[in-house]
Amino acid sequence: MQSSGASPPRSFDSSKHTGGMKVKINIVRPLFPGIAELQEEFADCLASGMVTNNSRHVRKFEEQLQAFFSSRNPPVSFCNGEMALFHLIQAWKEKLGYGAHESFDVLVPSFTFSGTVNAIVLNNLRPVFCDIDETLTLCPRKIRKNDIPAKMIVAVGVYGNLPDIDELGKVAREKGMVLLFDNAAAFGSRYGGKFASNLGYGEIFSFHATKMFSSMEGGAAVVDEPQMVETLRHLRDFGQYEKSRGDVSIPGLNSKMQEISALVGLKNLDRIGFILESRSRRIGRYREFFMGLEKKGRLRNMVVRDNVLCTYLYYPVILEEEATDFVNYMQGMEVAVRRYYTAVHDLRYYKDKYAAMNLDVTDGIKDRIVALPLHTDMSDGEIEYLFETVTNYFGGRS
Repeated sequence: MQSSGASPPRSFDSSKHTGGMKVKINIVRPLFPGIAELQEEFADCLASGMVTNNSRHVRKFEEQLQAFFSSRNPPVSFCNGEMALFHLIQAWKEKLGYGAHESFDVLVPSFTFSGTVNAIVLNNLRPVFCDIDETLTLCPRKIRKNDIPAKMIVAVGVYGNLPDIDELGKVAREKGMVLLFDNAAAFGSRYGGKFASNLGYGEIFSFHATKMFSSMEGGAAVVDEPQMVETLRHLRDFGQYEKSRGDVSIPGLNSKMQEISALVGLKNLDRIGFILESRSRRIGRYREFFMGLEKKGRLRNMVVRDNVLCTYLYYPVILEEEATDFVNYMQGMEVAVRRYYTAVHDLRYYKDKYAAMNLDVTDGIKDRIVALPLHTDMSDGEIEYLFETVTNYFGGRS
């Protein structure tokens, strides 16, 4: 085994793909419409002055999202996914009968982006960090064994992978908890052919530029209860339920989506079939290659259950060692990678501040997991360069 910080031999010959040059592959490559596709409609928006405040294209975007999700109610759009999650938690807190200054425990995986937990804490609620299983998503078995009297579970669609929703739903019903989904990274992912909202659970999505479906910036909440839709619409507009005096029934924020984001979202929704089909082909190639490395004992792949369609935000691999050497090598070869996700319970603000269940799986992988780029429009040459760069790394290690 090489010493820490040492680089494997760089004998890889990429000339058949790149003329001997390295291939620069960014961690993300957003897929956006051209300016010509937006120009006329956006010019009309600017001329009308209606560029926000639940304007025309925002409403149309919500209608078309409802068709995509086959949801009972139109999704409620927001300026970003974080505000969608914040307000969804806030709306359920109010529905459960808790005031703004009251609190309760919320079960949440530590293995997630910090924004998941921030939305809980900023609602004056107490996160309880929970462990994951081989899918890298929340483990229902460990939750069932625990007696913490939580009122809510916030599960996460990690890398686009979905947890065992049937089992999580059973646990939530047994323990009298609300089950919500932070599916910011899981647009298009399905469980048993359905979205979590089709199964009666509230979920949110992010449309940030890093996501596989993007409106530049934006997000949405999809819920089953019509009254919850109204509450969310009020919350994104400062909590106002009427406009003549601007009266509020619950304190909200200005979290509305703008017209330009809705326009970009509409254009990308028009090509969502292409996006999902293109990613599916590339995901198949990634899985075949990295499963081969798993059989050789080089790494482990995220487990995706047979009944889950995972759209993969990035491609995660779990190394058999701490990931620094691999990260340095890949970045040296101009393939951007991320140490992502992380363990939120280890972050400076959260460390030793909140309760945690047994986190053996999370602690076991948090320093060994790496996210590799997986673009919707990734070329064959880029994929081959990435694969051969990874192969070269492992080929240079004893």
